[in-house]
Amino acid sequence: MKNRPSPFLSKTKYLEGLRCHKLLWYEYNRKEELPEIDAATQFIMDQGRIVGELAHTLFSGGIVLQRDYDPTKQATKSSEAAKLRKPLFEAGYVYKQGYALADILNPVEKDAWDLIEVKSSSSVKDEHYNDIAFQKYVYEGSGLKIRKCYLMYINNQYVRKGKIEPKKLFATEDVTKQCDELIPEIEEDISDMLEVIGKKAAPHVIVGPHCDKLYPCPLEDICWSFLPNKDDIFCLYSGTKKAYELMERGILRITDIKEDVSLSHRQNIQVISHRSGKPHIDKKAIEEFIKELKYPLYFLDFETINPAIPAYDNSRPFEAIPFQYSLYRIKDKNAKHKRHAYLAPDGNDPRPEILKQLKALLGNSGSIIAYNAIFEKTALRHASEAYTEYQDWVAGLEERIVDLLVPFRGFSYYHPGQAGSASLKSVLPVMTKSSYDDMEIADGGMASREYYRVTFGKDVCEKERQRIRAALEKYCDLDTKGMIEILDELRKLCE
Repeated sequence: MKNRPSPFLSKTKYLEGLRCHKLLWYEYNRKEELPEIDAATQFIMDQGRIVGELAHTLFSGGIVLQRDYDPTKQATKSSEAAKLRKPLFEAGYVYKQGYALADILNPVEKDAWDLIEVKSSSSVKDEHYNDIAFQKYVYEGSGLKIRKCYLMYINNQYVRKGKIEPKKLFATEDVTKQCDELIPEIEEDISDMLEVIGKKAAPHVIVGPHCDKLYPCPLEDICWSFLPNKDDIFCLYSGTKKAYELMERGILRITDIKEDVSLSHRQNIQVISHRSGKPHIDKKAIEEFIKELKYPLYFLDFETINPAIPAYDNSRPFEAIPFQYSLYRIKDKNAKHKRHAYLAPDGNDPRPEILKQLKALLGNSGSIIAYNAIFEKTALRHASEAYTEYQDWVAGLEERIVDLLVPFRGFSYYHPGQAGSASLKSVLPVMTKSSYDDMEIADGGMASREYYRVTFGKDVCEKERQRIRAALEKYCDLDTKGMIEILDELRKLCE
């Protein structure tokens, strides 16, 4: 291993090295043990690529350099293209063992360049400075003259009106000063990282809050395998800091927490419940919640998309746009429920039809029950801002919306099987016989991605499209039926 050539350290690997040397070592020495990129991460990457390509349109006459995975060949190709003094997209340069690809290099003055990094986020973040500083270090080291460094990101106040306007969609910030302050540290960082990569064994890194920083770490299953399979201390409600304190004392299970440990009221409930294996039930609080409900009862659930580039007129970047709803109505205590549902049939804006249908279905009285209702409230409010004829109706509707999350967030009911979570996915299986196991679509994130893929994606056959739409119907229906089942169980607890 010591005789192998020193590897190039790309920008991505450099940022991983800043986060965790162990992760960096695995990337170069045992990459096969790391999990493949999951669908959620891949979707974010795909969105970033689309955003980047849109940013290119702001620089006319630009040259897209096809990526060569040999850094030295890419650098040669980029140096030749730079002689043309045109905007360059994906130009790659090498300096010592550093290698960086630029989103955009824009020629300025006689012989200089502006470096522009494009992000699909809606603000400048601290990690962006390290990202751009590394690039500037490599480019200047290779001989390029960099005048300014800019971060181009999404302006989340932009409202689409007709064709997307990139000049309004993107915001740009000069980050040259912040990046220049970081550059003196980079060479030493790279040296340390190359030394880590060259070691025969992975470095020992103590787990901590850095493990969850920015994004989930691929080494989670490896580094955190010491935790018990259930009842681990990281299930404590709002208790991450407390969990690390307990871990330092050698306490890994909730059931092993002693009475001398200071805990919140909800955390104490968890300890007692996990020790007994039985749910905590506050009948009085549950009764008070149920008494507030007024017939007819409506159980409502939305599924949404929130693309970085607005898909419809009168919408903003990352705005949650409902494309589907499931609604159950129960007229009175003895009545059977009646279902209504809608799944947008194509890529046209679904909000007008959803608002129209719900206004007709929800009537003027009765409780509208949702789980984590702020989600439904926000989606309705934003939709009515786009279609203002519904604003007064939505404003009046909000007073009728009841959040079924309340008894579980407040720990009026807590079952150890929830593992500290009050989400519908955690509560439903411990209270009822229903669950999301074996469902093709089993969470809201996947529902959003799959609808977006089969509705706006290319090369999706009709058979695939219909299969996903059927899975979406099934998933949204279970979310809504699940609320009815949970309310029924809460009532039984009070009888």
